[in-house]
Amino acid sequence: MFTVNLRQYHTQTTRFFNSTDFAKAVLITFGVVTPMLAGYLLGALNIGLALGTGVLFVSPSTVSGSLKNKRIGILLSAALGGVISLLGAYIPDTLWVQLPYLGITVFLLSMLSVYGFRASLIGFAGLFAVVLSFANLSASGLLPYERSGLIVLGGIWYLLLTMLYDLLAPKKQIEELFETALNLSADYIAARREFLQQTTDRDTGLTKLFSIQSEFNEHLEKLREILLQARHASGTSSYYRKRFLVLAELVDLSELSLTSPVPPGTMHEVLQRYPEQLEAFIQLNMAQSESLKRIVTTNLQKHDLDLNTLDRRLQSAKSKLQLLKQETSPSDRMVLHNLYELQEKQAQRILSIAALLDRKQSIKDTNTDSPKELEGFITKQDYSSRLLLEHLNPDSPIFRHALRLAVTAVAGIALGNLFSVQNPYWILLTIVVIMRPGYGLTKERSKQRILGTLIGALVAGGIVYFFENDKMLFRVLAIFSFIGAQASLQKNYRTGALFITLSIIFAYALLRPDVLAVIQFRVIDTAVGAALAALANAVLWPTREAKTLKQNLADSLRAHRNYLEAIERHYDTKEELALAYKLARKKAFIATAGLNSGVQRLLQEPKGNDKLTGKLYELAVLNHAFLGALASIGAYLRTHNVTRRSEAFHQVTAPIFKNIDNALLLLEAQTPQTILEETEILPFETQTAEEPDEALLETHILSEQLTSLKRLSEQFNKQLKSLHT
Repeated sequence: MFTVNLRQYHTQTTRFFNSTDFAKAVLITFGVVTPMLAGYLLGALNIGLALGTGVLFVSPSTVSGSLKNKRIGILLSAALGGVISLLGAYIPDTLWVQLPYLGITVFLLSMLSVYGFRASLIGFAGLFAVVLSFANLSASGLLPYERSGLIVLGGIWYLLLTMLYDLLAPKKQIEELFETALNLSADYIAARREFLQQTTDRDTGLTKLFSIQSEFNEHLEKLREILLQARHASGTSSYYRKRFLVLAELVDLSELSLTSPVPPGTMHEVLQRYPEQLEAFIQLNMAQSESLKRIVTTNLQKHDLDLNTLDRRLQSAKSKLQLLKQETSPSDRMVLHNLYELQEKQAQRILSIAALLDRKQSIKDTNTDSPKELEGFITKQDYSSRLLLEHLNPDSPIFRHALRLAVTAVAGIALGNLFSVQNPYWILLTIVVIMRPGYGLTKERSKQRILGTLIGALVAGGIVYFFENDKMLFRVLAIFSFIGAQASLQKNYRTGALFITLSIIFAYALLRPDVLAVIQFRVIDTAVGAALAALANAVLWPTREAKTLKQNLADSLRAHRNYLEAIERHYDTKEELALAYKLARKKAFIATAGLNSGVQRLLQEPKGNDKLTGKLYELAVLNHAFLGALASIGAYLRTHNVTRRSEAFHQVTAPIFKNIDNALLLLEAQTPQTILEETEILPFETQTAEEPDEALLETHILSEQLTSLKRLSEQFNKQLKSLHT
């Protein structure tokens, strides 16, 4: 056990030091420290500080994404940071002038988040500049316009550093995103296996699945954007063709992972009757998950990938299925056969991914979609002024967050001045960094910030106490702590807060003799800022997730309707898989991931209307099951030639469409159309046979899943009606 844990620790440590997060942290630290060191040596430390400040302003905007968007984000952050710093320098040092300026500026900068995540980080550069303007750093021997200009130059300096890094490691970001996507696929299969084993309760298991699914879809979105941009820039090289194919395999694998040959409840009942076959499927699932992990950890340029375990488990499941022929009923045999076929196709996808990522293997030219067609898969951000105006109303969660943050920031500075706090801007910085639109995330970040600050203060205090005059040690520790903070902030906020505290205290230890007093003030100010942030999110115009969740559910149902229409067209025409089908599938998965994220936020909110929360949660569960049934039909039709077209297919889809439309009307608080009677419609004639042939298997899976879809669509309407009672 100790050896296994040691190996895992070594693997995780190696991955951390090879990650883009660590590389970015080193780059930011180099960008900040180099001008400061040069300024110190040349007797112009104030210039070095201004340049380093510019690097700090723009560094948050360098999140994963296309190079074009990243570079535009850096330039806009630098410009905004420079402008806000210039404005702040001319605000009179009078509290009753500063407070309105602070409130208005914070509100306007926070509203930038209507334009997406990267825009919110650009706005954060402006918020950071506002915070530092209250630290009186403008009194540094530089004129305001000089300091602002140097801040912009600092941002450009960091842009040049990132461009150099992108030249030296052009594929690093893509490879890391693929590694994460593969790991998430493995985690999803493992989580589904827990349902087969029945080692997890429904709610815990679904929450885990929701979380993985949301993160996985986020990574796929980033990969689509980056690969398409790289394809435009570099053409169709072998590397990018392979990565496009791997992306396609991952999307298909995610669809297959969500499917089941019959509704999950029925499948579990069948498997419980055949424990040896169940164990074979569990072992096969385990081998699939482990194989995906092995693809990530094996250097395919130097070593051959050993996936023999996956092949053995696949053969074992097939052999056990053959042995059960005489012991199973025809209906059970069809379920087991379809489940094996599904698992086999998942294994084939994993083997295809391994082959594509093997650099020693070449691929033939494939008929991949054209760049123009692929652009339809990129979610484009609306940057019109109309979008901003639409959010300037009290019903907008972003408007409420911006107003809440502005009021809390004003309260923080006012309290700091009222009680003559040494560094009131520390309170302001804590508020700006911690506060998020949702209550749960703000509360969690508040706890992590306080805990990280306390641990960091204790560690730094001990080091300063025992090595009071060792300035060189403090310099080294300040730099390495800053690297640790930048590398861990996105992955582990508590660890990031710990390293931030260490770097600040060690920096103060170089400048001031009363550093232990600074530690005390740092802890108190952080606690005050975190408490204000958590309190404000709970009582100041709180945005309850219930209302947003209804909109997310409506979006998801519309996407499901379009997905079902695409499946129906594919069933009718039997043509090669159309781009419209892939796009409808992608939108359905993205919409469901958005709904699942909303459910997670809902469960983090303070206890209130538990009945409403429970009903919304059940609707999200129904939505997840509905997508699973759609994916099951879509995956089957995509991987099989339909033996015959049946009008009964449309006989069942018609009431499903009707029920979805009624559910959407109920979500919009409108009167639904006449609900169709809940009569069980059997779309295909079911026959029995000793050996299930292709036609019989097709009949079985389509009949089961369409009936399940109809039942789920009826349950949507029942649940939504109960919301209004």
